[in-house]
Amino acid sequence: IKRAAGISLVGNAILAISKIAVGFLAGSLAVVGDGIDSSTDVVISIVALAATAIISKPSDKEHPYGHARAETTATTILAFFIFFAGAQLFLSTIHELRSGAVREVPGTFAIWVTMASIAGKLFLAWTQASAGRKTGSSLLMANAKNMRNDVVISASVLVGLSLSALLKKPIVDSIVALFVGAWVMKSALGIF
Repeated sequence: IKRAAGISLVGNAILAISKIAVGFLAGSLAVVGDGIDSSTDVVISIVALAATAIISKPSDKEHPYGHARAETTATTILAFFIFFAGAQLFLSTIHELRSGAVREVPGTFAIWVTMASIAGKLFLAWTQASAGRKTGSSLLMANAKNMRNDVVISASVLVGLSLSALLKKPIVDSIVALFVGAWVMKSALGIF
């Protein structure tokens, strides 16, 4: 569990920083939102590492059956972090749309980072699911499910970016950002 959480932490940190930086530089709310979602995955990995330290403790007087419940608590906390990130993206995108600010079509570099994100998330989903099956960890299985959802999110961002560029309509990027925010909140409810 510790190794899988470490892989997830490093992989998601790289993806989050890349997507947020490129999203701002390219002017894509959807890519920034995707990066925020990857940032929540970094928090998830930290929670998983903390939970691993707790659940590996032996039984004691106050916990005669061990500390396995810490994993359930960690999974619940994880769901709240994910929901908050999705709601924040959703609300900020609505605010941006209501402001009526003129936006430009996101740069093509956003498409490249999104394609790299899809490949990275597929690898991370596989590592989490594999480790989750081997260890019987509900936390890792929830994280694997979250990573698979991230692939769907990144794929929709890719479609939105492509349509924005093809149609020369930056609003498509904002609409995809709304979809990403709603999807993140739905995923959080499923994990909860």
